[in-house]
Amino acid sequence: MKHGKCKPDLVTYNTIIYILGKDGQADATFHEFVTVKDLGHVPDIITYNTLINNFRRFGRLDLCLMLFQEMVGRGIEPDLLTYTALIDSFGRMGQVEEAIRLFHEMKEKGCKASIYVYRSLISNLKKAGNMNLANKLSEELKVCGSNLIHPKDFNSKRR
Repeated sequence: MKHGKCKPDLVTYNTIIYILGKDGQADATFHEFVTVKDLGHVPDIITYNTLINNFRRFGRLDLCLMLFQEMVGRGIEPDLLTYTALIDSFGRMGQVEEAIRLFHEMKEKGCKASIYVYRSLISNLKKAGNMNLANKLSEELKVCGSNLIHPKDFNSKRR
């Protein structure tokens, strides 16, 4: 396809990056991202969110942060999916203070929280032994549960 008359566009590359990530191919995922830029395509929020989420699953917080910084440096504002992946990455790596800082930043920027963010924070705070804050967030979740972004909202956003 790359060498024929039908040249892949950014949507095609985003799909390839997503599939490679789901298949656990970290190196191939990053290689396609480099190819996207080499071919003159400008990565968008979908590209960055897909990559950040893939590298979150691979346990590569370093690459998540590098991609996040590049994204912000290009003037692309992080959205709920970006924050969710980063908050979960920091939490999984035991850096719950940074996860909490990002959670507050997300809310300060007017980004509505999701059940996924709360679930990740609460779980990772418990693993870190911070039961007081985990319980506080659990109570907050109960109070604002109906105002959160839910799974059905994520699905409709991707269409």
